[in-house]
Amino acid sequence: MGRPSKKAERTEQILQALQRCVARYGLEGSTLERISEEAGLQRSLVRHFAGNRTELVTQLADRVIERSDKQWSEFISYLPEQDITSALLNGLFTEDHSDAEFVLVIESLIFAAGQDEPLRKQMQAWMSRFTNDMKFILLRDNPSADDEHLNAIAFGLVSIYFNLDSLAPLNMSAQYRPSARRAAELLVNTLIPATK
Repeated sequence: MGRPSKKAERTEQILQALQRCVARYGLEGSTLERISEEAGLQRSLVRHFAGNRTELVTQLADRVIERSDKQWSEFISYLPEQDITSALLNGLFTEDHSDAEFVLVIESLIFAAGQDEPLRKQMQAWMSRFTNDMKFILLRDNPSADDEHLNAIAFGLVSIYFNLDSLAPLNMSAQYRPSARRAAELLVNTLIPATK
């Protein structure tokens, strides 16, 4: 098998640098100068290998969503048949599965989607898949739960998950991780029917 092309290598190097910059400075603060400095390449090479800023953002969104979908699918495939909700919460709220940089990049893309219709559609589809998957995971342990309640709980879990890692720049994620997990448990426990 041959070596990867120089373009593929450089594009990957640039996209990794862009992702680090977006996590640190947000999408707006991730200038070509910062990206080229982070990648260790001249600005002209960044443009040559990865394109203009719009093309970079598109490639970043594609890359992040592809990575997210792959990791999420792998995570779902390892969930047990029984007590799936507990395993889900462990996966969402333990330090081992936390990736603050990734969450900050996703949040930056979501924010930027307000001004970019194709990006908005892409991020809407991604968020819908994530939330719907969460709902169907919860449904496995709670087959009699009504659809509206499942939708609300799934969205609540997604919201707590993203909010927790968004605190990374404040160095407060670890401090609030147990509370986030407990809030998620309390939310999920509303699915358990009360016994008479």
